Amino acid sequence: MYHSTVIGGLSIGYTMIGKKLFKMKPADLGRLDLEDSTKLAGTVALSLWTQDMLVKQGIIPANIIKST
Repeated sequence: MYHSTVIGGLSIGYTMIGKKLFKMKPADLGRLDLEDSTKLAGTVALSLWTQDMLVKQGIIPANIIKST
């Protein structure tokens, strides 16, 4: 749940940045042609990379449930 929330939040943030700065239309999941698939894959990849960097820098924890 934690990981999906982080990735989902980052994806929404990057979609909003793309829409405002680059006037880019968000990916249409109903159509999902090559252009939309590329947008979606790029957004998720960028979100995963950002999460990895935030964890490595110690800004967010890798996992919120401590396993023993």
